[in-house]
Amino acid sequence: MKLAEAVAIFLEQQGVEHVFGVNGGACLHLIHGIQDATKIKFIPTAHEQGAGFAADAYARIRGLGVAMATSGPGATNLVTAISAAWQDSTPVLFIVGNVATFRQGAQFGVRAYGFQELDFVRMIGGVTKYANQPERAEDVIPSIEACLAAMNYGRKGPGVVDIPDDLQRADIDASKLHHWRLDNRSAGERWRDHVYGPAAYGKPT
Repeated sequence: MKLAEAVAIFLEQQGVEHVFGVNGGACLHLIHGIQDATKIKFIPTAHEQGAGFAADAYARIRGLGVAMATSGPGATNLVTAISAAWQDSTPVLFIVGNVATFRQGAQFGVRAYGFQELDFVRMIGGVTKYANQPERAEDVIPSIEACLAAMNYGRKGPGVVDIPDDLQRADIDASKLHHWRLDNRSAGERWRDHVYGPAAYGKPT
């Protein structure tokens, strides 16, 4: 199974029925995964900001909204909507694409090497409950799980998962995906244990 399809199936399992976004080269695998593997409807918008605010409104009604964008300017066009979700404590999951891991500039000592490359996670950290770029395909769904838990821990808010292109198209054995064990802990407790270790009592912001 392609990872992008596994991501789509996981979102569907969380009750997601609609995803708002704008297509682009760095998120096409994710959009195709939605189309090919689920009944989720991808709702295209004229601009990423519109997708972000549509997902925000959707979250206020349904409890969770999802917006999707490509790398670079596609991701930065989401910033105002992410900031609004932060200020209004709205649980919106923003999934963005990025250049392949082997084209990222840090390993070459430059700011950017791949087309439309941007360190969006570092940029957006101050207005999200969680922001992460997984480094391996098997870490993507655990990252989304952690993001959803963080978004709903304490005062709610948005989260960002930045998925490089080569991870999106990686072939995976879905049965061997490393993810949090489903149990009776609340989302907040799972998030606490994920960050601080089992039985810890710290409170992330």
